[in-house]
Amino acid sequence: MARIERKIIGIFGRINAGKSTCMNLLTQQDTSLVDSQPGTTADIKSALLEIHAIGPCKLLDTAGLDEESRLGQKKRQKTLAALEEVDLAVLVVDPVQSLLAEELLVEDSVATVARKLGRRLCVVFNRRHDDDARLAGSGAGIEQARRFCLSALPDQSVTPVMDMDLSDRSRSSELSAFLAEAAGTTAGETPLLPMVDRHGVVVLHIPMDEETPSGRLLRPQEMAMEALLRAGVPVGLYRVDLGLARCGNEAVVAQQKQGFLDFLGSFEKSGGVQLVVTDSQAIDIMDPWVPAAIPLTTFSIMMVNQTACGDMSVFVEGTRALDSLKAGDKVLIAEACNHDRIAEDIGTVQLPRKLEEAVPGLIFDHAFGREFPDPEELRQYAVAIHCGGCMIRPQKLSARVQRLCDAGIPVTNYGLALSWYEGKRTLGRVLEPWVVTRI
Repeated sequence: MARIERKIIGIFGRINAGKSTCMNLLTQQDTSLVDSQPGTTADIKSALLEIHAIGPCKLLDTAGLDEESRLGQKKRQKTLAALEEVDLAVLVVDPVQSLLAEELLVEDSVATVARKLGRRLCVVFNRRHDDDARLAGSGAGIEQARRFCLSALPDQSVTPVMDMDLSDRSRSSELSAFLAEAAGTTAGETPLLPMVDRHGVVVLHIPMDEETPSGRLLRPQEMAMEALLRAGVPVGLYRVDLGLARCGNEAVVAQQKQGFLDFLGSFEKSGGVQLVVTDSQAIDIMDPWVPAAIPLTTFSIMMVNQTACGDMSVFVEGTRALDSLKAGDKVLIAEACNHDRIAEDIGTVQLPRKLEEAVPGLIFDHAFGREFPDPEELRQYAVAIHCGGCMIRPQKLSARVQRLCDAGIPVTNYGLALSWYEGKRTLGRVLEPWVVTRI
């Protein structure tokens, strides 16, 4: 099933500033529980909807950032991590509440992190009917409260701001239009295989094994097939039995290799093969088998190039750190999804085994799924090796890379690391189809 790309809009702010009310106004239903009791939103709530001027969206209603408890600190960490995922951060501010608090730590945190991550930010002032009464005795009026809050924004002149009563359900369209304008337009998605055209076949080598889920292919394989078919590029699928290809019996290996070469040769009358894309774990077989005249790369490199918006230079540069690994160094292997890890799992078995063969005595840690260490924890590692990121959005990957950069830790990718293991010539070959920095 094709994935629907949704703009992610996150709603941030203080406890009781009106975040859940904002969510409910957009969805026109009680999606989030609203109550005057502090800390009502205990975790991130999400809702899917369509905003006409934006398209498919996912709303995130986050916990208040000013809850002063041990649980509140955990909520805060999770809320700030959500900023890494959003296309647009909506800072909901009750100007009276913030003025009376006499500090802008929450507003400053959201604005600063959003700017650092390169996320779009807008401010919605939640204006309530009793604002004047609440300000009585403070010595300030509502305009002074607004200016006080806006002083937390590093880019006041370019940050969209709107005033409205978020409890007024008649203003849903007005809010949606404001968010659409604040979200702006973004460039289209980076093509999966921008180097291919309609002249020649692209062969996808898919070595199905115990790790392949029943009834479907892995997501990068499905994505490649769909993208190529939509572009009108002819596609060929082939499976080499890797167990037989590595068995050591010359006759059996030769039979596997010849079958693959015959398959490639069958396309000569239709323009030949313009590219072979292989699973990263099979690069030790595909590199010597694919004729030198045919470009070769891997699904993992394909994915990280797209998720990195066409600039994977930081991952290429990160492979240099693999040359200087030594016994006792710690390596972080990071994967953006959770799945049942069995048999020759690439993250828990194949990568550690190959790196251990190259550099005995390495220590391996893993980060799977949505959780990722903070910069302080990351400083213990000599290098991080990340998957292709097919289950996360570019914002999430860039945030992880930023954390690693903040910690001074080089990062590379599954496909690049497994190619490095085969030698710099192999690494150079899988990079050749891409416009990237060469090793």
